[in-house]
Amino acid sequence: MSIKQRLRPDQNLLFIWQTLMSVRARTLALRALALVLAGSLLIIFTPYAVGRFINGLTNKVVAALVVGGLLFVGTEVVGIVMGWFRHRIRERFFQEEFWFLPQAISSLYFARPLSFLTERDSEIDGGGVESLRDKVWSVIGTYIFQIVPSYAMVVFAITACSYANLWLGAVALLYVVIERYFGRRDNTYVQSHLKPVIDGFKRWERRMSEWWNAIAHIKYQGVETKILGQVHDEVQEALKGDDAVWRIFFARAIVLHRVRSLSFAILLYGALGYLVVQNQVSIASAVLVFFSFERVRSVLGDLNDQQREVQFNLASVEKYRGVLTRPVPFSYQAGDTFTAEQISVALDTVCLSVQDGEERRPVLRDVSLAIAAGQRIGIVGPSGAGKSQLMGLLVRATDPDSGTVRISGHDLRTLSQETVLRYYGVIMQKSDPFEDTILGNLMFGVSHFDADHLTDTGSVTMLAHESLRKAGLDASLFPQGINTNIGYKGMRLSGGQQQRLQIAAAHFKLGLTPDRPRLILADEPTSSLDSLSEMTVMEHLQDALPDGTTLLMVAHRLSTVANMDRIVFVRPLALCDDGRPQVTMHRSLAELYAVEPLFREMADAQGFRP
Repeated sequence: MSIKQRLRPDQNLLFIWQTLMSVRARTLALRALALVLAGSLLIIFTPYAVGRFINGLTNKVVAALVVGGLLFVGTEVVGIVMGWFRHRIRERFFQEEFWFLPQAISSLYFARPLSFLTERDSEIDGGGVESLRDKVWSVIGTYIFQIVPSYAMVVFAITACSYANLWLGAVALLYVVIERYFGRRDNTYVQSHLKPVIDGFKRWERRMSEWWNAIAHIKYQGVETKILGQVHDEVQEALKGDDAVWRIFFARAIVLHRVRSLSFAILLYGALGYLVVQNQVSIASAVLVFFSFERVRSVLGDLNDQQREVQFNLASVEKYRGVLTRPVPFSYQAGDTFTAEQISVALDTVCLSVQDGEERRPVLRDVSLAIAAGQRIGIVGPSGAGKSQLMGLLVRATDPDSGTVRISGHDLRTLSQETVLRYYGVIMQKSDPFEDTILGNLMFGVSHFDADHLTDTGSVTMLAHESLRKAGLDASLFPQGINTNIGYKGMRLSGGQQQRLQIAAAHFKLGLTPDRPRLILADEPTSSLDSLSEMTVMEHLQDALPDGTTLLMVAHRLSTVANMDRIVFVRPLALCDDGRPQVTMHRSLAELYAVEPLFREMADAQGFRP
């Protein structure tokens, strides 16, 4: 690495400083740094005061005793006052970052299109954004309150040694240069060789998490012994690499560091003793040099550990920075306000590809559809054909490669997404509830534009009960009714109840006002329901929807969409090379069954005959 590259600011540190720290946090950080630097200077100055006192004591000079004593007391008093201010500013800084850091990360995260965060090439994996928060927090604290003060202390200590004698300062400086060279070299080795070990431990932790969350599956299969064996084997494999780094290389590095430190200490203290005997250095200066160099020896050992930890964390920050600073094609808040009495949907020769490794893989080609307001549309097709991607276009998870998606005649790209999605009721195939009350989960999807409609407690309660009833849930069966907390990820609800709660939330959102446009997007909304529950749910998702509500429902269970107004069939793109359209619309399942051999195979496999 060239000197120019070393002097170039670290882009990850700039990302943290400029983007993930508020203006107030940066101001507090600079104040804290100033006090920390002053504190480092005091730590070096204190031995000088002690040396003056010892010098007066040795020579029995009262004036030197008094001056040394006053310097020592004054330094300690100043240190106490500065420590008090430093602690207050440090706590204010951490309080500021405690609330701003998650907000800043969330703001960047939410600004990304959904496809940026969920496609296979996304670096947002594993621990997710909460991992970024923890790593940034560690970097901020280590740099401001450990690394920078350590460097300052080294500089002050070298200056103190040079003040006593320039040759002593040169020896101290040479030791620092050599130690930092070996420290950086050792850290580079550890980081490169430990990366696969850390990746192995992360994979093992994810596997353990999966096993713990799937304890019922493990118990039902009776594979406890096998799983414990796998745990042992995977841990031992990771420990081999860990052992090579820490027990062998790092232990040797620590010994060599201490040998270098001792060698320079012998050289410097020997020279110092000679200079004192020759009356070229005073006792006060000797004490200053001794304590200053001891501080350098102590700090450099810790500095290597601190920088190694920071570099590990910055390597992770870099992955997230690549995603969170990647230019986005659109903003969810930007665009025209959506207004319409009802919602219609149209796709005009839409093509879409998704990231698959290093390449883009096409999933939709020349798709054209026209869905009138108030129509109920069933979407069917083999797994992997592109049904979910088709639905994702309507919520603008991404933009099509070409073609246009229109909502009530408006190009979706020209609209503010928040003003569009406030009228959507989205029911996903799998979505964990939040750790909140039943009512809190019902209100979660309500836009801030509709906050005024949540002020009347009586109306909200009535709407909540009605929405739950339409989804086949009875609030009276819960201990505190709609105010019952359902626990982390809805753990107090069964899988079917979780899905019905999501359906109820869609009814709640679209029932806030009687004259609003409505669109329901449902992806396998009854996959976790029994037949009786499905009948109740489908009655209100098909036959009892408010007038003008448009419904698009993806289903693999064909009976779910048997009574829809129209059926959209999505065939895999690989089967469209003969010129057949990928997406077609049909009047009924019976018509589709008659004209589409692939659908007949699907229907026959389910024993379904329309």
